[in-house]
Amino acid sequence: MRRMTAVVSSVLLGITAVLAVASPAQADNPACPADRFCLFEHDNFGGGRAVFNGDDSDLRNNYWGGTNRPVHNGASSMINNKSVSVSLRSDASTCAGDSYTALAESEDRDFTNNSFDNEASCVQVN
Repeated sequence: MRRMTAVVSSVLLGITAVLAVASPAQADNPACPADRFCLFEHDNFGGGRAVFNGDDSDLRNNYWGGTNRPVHNGASSMINNKSVSVSLRSDASTCAGDSYTALAESEDRDFTNNSFDNEASCVQVN
């Protein structure tokens, strides 16, 4: 009976381990609301925050929450709590130019590492 219990326990542990690995990792960083995309003025999610639910083709008319500082060409980090990827573009007039893709459920503490610091001018939710 002990051997049967040990086999069943091993099988259950194996199934639990597989389920844990197969579950998608989610950003769900509390600095950004659930199912939203957030840009931050400074590295490490510091400074002002701008929250997006969908596309915004021109960030020239957006301001960091509670300030008069423009979001346009001012983002240094991001959190993507959405289940889809989000593209950032450097040209607000055409929503084109250099691009940066934020994968679903991801975060980037420093855009400098991706050569996109202070370049975001357009948000496209994919």
